[in-house]
Amino acid sequence: MAKNPILRYSVEALLSEANPAGESFFYQTHLYKSLFLLHQNLKERGIDIGLPYCWYLHGPLIEGITFEEQVGIPLTGYLRPDGVAVPPHRIHDEGVTGSEKQVIRREIQRILRKYRNRARWEEGYGDRLVGDAYERAPFPYQRVFKRDYLVYLTSLSNEPQAYEYAYDRISSNLLRYLDTLVKQFPEAEMDELLDTYLAWDDAARLFVEIRAPLNDISNCYWEIFCHLLRVRKNENVPEEIVGRWERSFSENLPTYYHTFETAHDEALERLEQGTPDGDIDPVVRRLMAYARDACIQAHPRE
Repeated sequence: MAKNPILRYSVEALLSEANPAGESFFYQTHLYKSLFLLHQNLKERGIDIGLPYCWYLHGPLIEGITFEEQVGIPLTGYLRPDGVAVPPHRIHDEGVTGSEKQVIRREIQRILRKYRNRARWEEGYGDRLVGDAYERAPFPYQRVFKRDYLVYLTSLSNEPQAYEYAYDRISSNLLRYLDTLVKQFPEAEMDELLDTYLAWDDAARLFVEIRAPLNDISNCYWEIFCHLLRVRKNENVPEEIVGRWERSFSENLPTYYHTFETAHDEALERLEQGTPDGDIDPVVRRLMAYARDACIQAHPRE
């Protein structure tokens, strides 16, 4: 029997309800987010399934090593090679009481009803599921950065000429996001990151001035933020693993800080030179390449 039979039952019951036929509608990310919501909702009803997870780049992320130790099966055991999450041949319910199974099943059905009409998934169910998970995010700052600011940057990247005909509107929107983020930065719990965050913010504001896309430098900052976030905000993850995350953050932080300082200095130099718009693109490409290379060297997704 699994070390944590109620967690195993919850995963398998969820999969059997969400994707009984193993169709290509329910993927790894859907499993992670729905299992996180199930864990949170059950805790409110007095049942703790002990889900090991942390907040990371794309929301709540299940910690695979601990999960396998508790359940006896790796997370990949519930996934096809194409990433589709599929149920096992049978649900293992040993060690779970009848009343617990009833509550878990009822809660699973309640969660899935929000995204399905009968047995059919509704349009946009994946994004809504992620959004509902982010409603449980520990910091409002996370929601604004990931779900609003980065989404806005993506929309701009889909319109490469937007800076030319709508610069005033775009720059106003970007500065408003940056101002909101400054006010919401969780300094009390993320103080080790404050100097690096301010270095990124300074560089980002200069990028707005020189009309440089902020996607790469912003995603680079989001990675180091999430490096510390997973240390600060996790549940049921052993101290040994959290300690390894913390050491990784400390080792990589100087690289990120240097990235943003360098980007700031080069953007400032370009701004002070008053370079015509036509000459900006090569500089922007160089700054972006520098940010990408530095972030890759830091191994943010270990």
